[in-house]
Order: sequence, then C-alpha cells, then structure tokens
Amino acid sequence: MKTPGLLDIVKLLPARDLTRAAKALGLTPDTLIKRVSSLESVVGAKLMDSAAKALKPGEAGRIVIDHASRIFSQARDFTRDLEELAGLQAPEIAFGTDMFAAELPLGIALGRMATANSRLRVRAVLGDFEELVKAVLAGRLEFAIADTTGAERHPTRLAIEPVAEHRVFFFARQGHPLTAAQDHSLDTLLVFPLAASRIPHRIAMHIGKAMPSAKIERETGDLTPSLMLDSFAAAKAAVISGDAIGLAPLTAIETELRSGKVVLVPFDAPWMHMSYGLFYPRKRSLSRAAQLFVTQLRQVETDIQAREHRAVSRLNLRRRPRRKGAAARANAKRGASKGRPAGKRSR
Repeated sequence: MKTPGLLDIVKLLPARDLTRAAKALGLTPDTLIKRVSSLESVVGAKLMDSAAKALKPGEAGRIVIDHASRIFSQARDFTRDLEELAGLQAPEIAFGTDMFAAELPLGIALGRMATANSRLRVRAVLGDFEELVKAVLAGRLEFAIADTTGAERHPTRLAIEPVAEHRVFFFARQGHPLTAAQDHSLDTLLVFPLAASRIPHRIAMHIGKAMPSAKIERETGDLTPSLMLDSFAAAKAAVISGDAIGLAPLTAIETELRSGKVVLVPFDAPWMHMSYGLFYPRKRSLSRAAQLFVTQLRQVETDIQAREHRAVSRLNLRRRPRRKGAAARANAKRGASKGRPAGKRSR
C-alpha cells in the first residue's frame, strides 16, 4: 500500500466535494478517482462512494481512515519526541485550562519546567470546558486541564487522567451582609449574584434548586452564574468590590483571606468540591514534554494539598469554640427557664 494513496484517503474525509478535494491535493478529479481505485484494489474493498461528485466513505473506508489517522498521528508524535530528546527541536506544549486549574498549580509547574529547560515554549488557553473540549478534539490543543465532570460525557473520545480534588467554599468581601450570621442555607446565599466560571453539573444540580432564575444548559446540565467570568482575578475583584459572592478552593483565596479582603461564608455541603484532571483525544498519546509537565503538575499538587489540609484544620479549630459557646448559652437559657441558676450546668 503506497503512503500517498493512504494520505489521500485520510485527507478526503472532511472534504466531501470531489473537485475541491482534488484541487487541495493538486490533482484533477479523474486522477484522484484513479488513485482511490488503485488503493481499493490493494485493500480489496470499496472504500469511497464517488457518485454525484461527492466523497462518502463506506464501512471499509471508515476503518481505513480511522487506522490511518492513528498511524500517522503516532508517527508524527514519535518523530517529535525523538527530535526533542536529541535537542533538534525545542519542547513545545499547547494546552487549555479552566479558571480553577489555572489558579492552583499551573504557574508553579511551568516555572519549574522553564527553569529546567530554558528552550521550552508554552501556549496556554483559558476557557470553560465546552470551549476546551472542542479545541482538543479538533487538534488545536494537545490536552486540557479542567473539571473532569464534563470530560466524562465523552468516554469514547477522550482519555481522562485525574489529578486532584479540592473542597470549594463560598466567599465574600469583608463586611458583606452574609458575614453577620453564623450559618446559611443556599436560599439565603444565592440571593446575591454569583461570580464564577461555568458551574459543572455535579455542583449545578444543587445550586440550581436555590436559584429559580438560573440558566442551566439543557445538553450539559451546567449552570451559567449571574457573573460568568473565566478570569479568577476578575471574579475576585467583583467579589471584593461589591455584594457578589465567589466560589473557590481555599488555597486560591489564601492571600485575600490573610489580608482580610475576603472572608468565608458559613456554608458547607458534601458536594462542595471540584475534581480536575487532564483530558486528551484517545487516539493520541501525550508528547514527552506534556508527560513531563503532568509529572511536575502532580508534584506541585502534592504540596498544595498538604497546605490546604492545614488551612482547613485551622478553620475547623476556630469554629469549635464558637459552637461550644453557643451550646453553653442555650443550656443556660434552658436552665434559667426551669428555675435553675443561669450559670449552673446540669449533668
């Protein structure tokens, strides 16, 4: 089987129009048909239906296209990795990320990689899941890092590698009306606008019940918040400057919490967590540079997880005295109503 003939078949799939496909390959329509016929005689099966000047692959044609695409993709990846290893080509990564993943480990991981190899070239695109998956499947991005809930909707097309899970918290500016109370329900929280990126279905199914005017996408189940922002810096600024509330992992707002610009809103639930990971086309393997990046990403994430656990523990320690104090006051009131001295505890 001649390589040019196989390449032609692969290139014909998106063309559909015989004349346009032939022109793109620098051939006449008749020459292109002869080349397809020659390939069909080698394979021993009808690959393309060229009737009515349209090119439609049959069952055998789809099998050939699928395997040929995979073979050429692996050959390109093989050549690229060898050239990078030999120093003939600078390592290059083009990937996408959502708002939360961009805020957590990416900068540190890329900084370490650039230190180890100053020739590294990186192009990172920020977007929500639907934008990222289209770019990945179209080959414009090698992979993407985002909440894996959406990626699970494409089990046959995307390979998923989980990276980490983080608890998320609602937060607001210092002095916000929500900070006056000790506890809240979702109904009282979501009276205020929510500044965040697209909310994945796993969280949206809970938040949506408390937001009658929420816009939930029919196909994905994702929720569009009042202030949909793909930039976390912009979301934080919106929260600090007004009455909007935000949603984020603890380490993403650690600096603002310490400086007192924002405070956590008292609310917690089992579903308040994000699971992010890496996803890429099943038919392609990650480049050597991308694999090194993922390794670095996991190492950075280990440090972040440890820091986050310590921060959550400190928060829990602060909450306990307030809860005990409230219980003591309640007991004192009950004791007073039964005729016992207010300061005496019943055993």
